[in-house]
Amino acid sequence: MNAEQVFDLSVNASLENLQKVREYIDQAGAQLGVSEKAQGDLRLAVDEAVTNVIIHGYGNDPSKKIELHMESDGDAVVIRIRDRAKIFDPGNVSTPQLDTALKDRPFGGMGIFLIREMTDEAAFLPLPDGGNEIRLVKRGAILTND
Repeated sequence: MNAEQVFDLSVNASLENLQKVREYIDQAGAQLGVSEKAQGDLRLAVDEAVTNVIIHGYGNDPSKKIELHMESDGDAVVIRIRDRAKIFDPGNVSTPQLDTALKDRPFGGMGIFLIREMTDEAAFLPLPDGGNEIRLVKRGAILTND
């Protein structure tokens, strides 16, 4: 049995660092043996989560930090995204009106929906000492050599 593999990244909260976050997800995913489809889902979910932290949590303040942690858990991948922004409650976010024509919908508002669609589990947790943790789980993501 392989030992659990863990990868960490800390970046300033700037949209300019999204490419660095995507590269981190791709590189860690490749080392973990994540399937191409799962890799795409995770990249999109993390991109949405980090963008929301930057824009809504930190108000585009690049002096703030975002920490990412990615690890294997059997055939699953677990990603934790931590910030020091005000406590976030996803229950306060409106559900997107998917039955409304795209041209008639307001711009944005799809992030939480996409995060949940792209992962098997998405938990939004307040940290005991302030800030938030978004815990994403994608089961069956790691290819086996069977």
